[in-house]
Amino acid sequence: MSMLDRLRMRAASFSSSTPSASSSSAASSPGQSYRQPRTPEPYEIPDPQGRTWLFALPDELLERVFVNLDRVSLTRCHRVCKRLMELLSTSAPINLHHTLQLSSLKLNPHALSPVRTNPNHIPPSKAYLLNSLRERLTRFKNFTPKNSTRIDFQEREGRLYEYLEGVLLRNVPQPEMREAGRELAIYDLTKMGEWEDVQESAENKNTAQESTLRYRAGNDEGETDEHEEVLEEGELVNDIRRTHKFGFNMHDFAVDPGQDLFVLAESRRGSRRQYTLHLHLLTLSTFEPHPLAAKPVLEWPVRLPHKVSTLGFQICDDGLFVLRNSGAAMKDHLCGWQWTTGRLAVTVKPGGVSTFESFVLLSPSSFIIPSVATRLRPDSLIQDNLADARDLVFSHHLLLYAFPPFSSVPLKEGEPHPPPHNAIQVAVIDLPQFHIDIEGELPPPRMTVRTDPPPRYTFPTHPPEMPQPFLPDPESGTIIVEFYCQPMNELFGRPPHYVMFALKKTFLAYLPAPASPLLFQAFPRPAPVLSWDTIAPKVRMIGPDEPSPSWVCYIYQNRYVVPYYDEATQESTVRLYDFDPLRIRRELFDRRQNNFFAAAPRSHSSIVRRLIFGLSMPPDDQRKGKHDGDRDGIHLVTEETVLKSKIPLAQEVRSGREMPFVYVEKTYTDEIDTVVMDGERIVLFKSESDVQEVMDVLEF
Repeated sequence: MSMLDRLRMRAASFSSSTPSASSSSAASSPGQSYRQPRTPEPYEIPDPQGRTWLFALPDELLERVFVNLDRVSLTRCHRVCKRLMELLSTSAPINLHHTLQLSSLKLNPHALSPVRTNPNHIPPSKAYLLNSLRERLTRFKNFTPKNSTRIDFQEREGRLYEYLEGVLLRNVPQPEMREAGRELAIYDLTKMGEWEDVQESAENKNTAQESTLRYRAGNDEGETDEHEEVLEEGELVNDIRRTHKFGFNMHDFAVDPGQDLFVLAESRRGSRRQYTLHLHLLTLSTFEPHPLAAKPVLEWPVRLPHKVSTLGFQICDDGLFVLRNSGAAMKDHLCGWQWTTGRLAVTVKPGGVSTFESFVLLSPSSFIIPSVATRLRPDSLIQDNLADARDLVFSHHLLLYAFPPFSSVPLKEGEPHPPPHNAIQVAVIDLPQFHIDIEGELPPPRMTVRTDPPPRYTFPTHPPEMPQPFLPDPESGTIIVEFYCQPMNELFGRPPHYVMFALKKTFLAYLPAPASPLLFQAFPRPAPVLSWDTIAPKVRMIGPDEPSPSWVCYIYQNRYVVPYYDEATQESTVRLYDFDPLRIRRELFDRRQNNFFAAAPRSHSSIVRRLIFGLSMPPDDQRKGKHDGDRDGIHLVTEETVLKSKIPLAQEVRSGREMPFVYVEKTYTDEIDTVVMDGERIVLFKSESDVQEVMDVLEF
């Protein structure tokens, strides 16, 4: 007997117990539904005269209705009728809302608000924002920048860097000193295009676009180019570069331009040869104490035995998170403050003999941390020396930690802050195994994890005249995990380097709800362990010939950029990856509609590309119907990546079956050292000599 028959019999038994005629008739008809009939709402009843009352509303009200729909519902509305299709296609607010949804972006309401301090400021319209967004998406898709600007660095290369959303920070090192120094140089690249909307003649406009910004007194020949603007040393162009000197040596720093927040770390020597770490909360515009910070200086909760330690920062809304990587004396330590109130909200240390290599925020209340764990080999027969390297087994993992949101802990004025929460480990993800031989000078690979921007739910408010108009959705984006293999011998040549890509939503599925009571207490059982075979189809791992980046910020939302240098041709190829699922689905749909089928990889360049990504080489008859390949400069990859079991990999790695991607390339005739990016530009760094560094700013 089926479940439906059982429900009908149960409904009939309940109906037979009542003496009403309606119930007896319902019991006598087994085919009748046991649910009560639903009365339609008044707006669901069609008009007798065939009038559509929806279109009788003013266009302003219709726009408010459709801009509150989700992506799937709004997309389906385009197929309802011709009249509705015309409305959705011609309305700038609806089109902007739909385009933002298709790109996993959100509109910043502060970008449409007037500035109180500047009554002459005119905010951009939604039609203007729609055109600029469409143009930017198209230019990123084809890797065709709108313009390129060259900037020469005044200071020599230091050791502290930070780049986020158009703001580049570099320390100004002192000659022949290893310390970071006290001076900081700030390059605000967002100010380069602030005069583009000024009405001017065509001749002056072309001259302005072709001119380059050079921070030097002149060239070697003493002559100037016709379209080149030569500035005296120290002169600023639209205040792009400025410097500031502090009263102490900088240990490290971080920045959030949208909140006008600059965090500066200072290491002070205390008693008994111990050091204290202080975090200064300043404004990026004036370097004064931030007005929203209750405490202008935060202190690290414990004293440190060493002055030098590596710090990692993440700033997300009202959260400031710092990871201190220590040496052998102390364990790694990750702390999080609510910087607006000064409360130390969360803290976590690695358990057992393991490390925290780096960290990123998966959400405003969760971490993802790559870790290297060490344990004794169970079949070891060596009993004499417990520190023998042959007894150790190293394994690599991704650890997921969660903690209560900052807003869940109420603070009362005048009362001390509650103690910080210990972040709860909610999942462990195993990563591929590597050959490790300490005696053979093959140490375990180090790891880093990166994603930009942080998953922020607040909208940028700075600079007040032109805040960032589009903000990535907090749950969108790609996370990259890099494996730095560092063999000591010279048999490997260039050290192997692997990069693993994963969508942020892949890991968000393993997190508990932010309001879960389990986040306030330790789990009664160990965190579940996910094997590599479980996660491999949803991620993609490439290598071992990937270049090792020397900077950060080479990923933004779903785009990843990296330079490849060819020593034979002395050319650099900058490759721009895109892992956005909706854009990849659109590209695959267009290829199917246009009957595009990739040819067999016969050329040398095609074979090299397939070897880079570890793709197999199927025969021609098996490639029939494959849409992968190059179409108008856009390369689509949907095949599974297979990395052979070759040192340093200890196993064959198959990944990427459910994670396709596209990429485009651009070739330059000189060597590109580093590439960084954000949502509006890509910046190329290169060295023209041993002492001169330049950067090319590509605006999209």
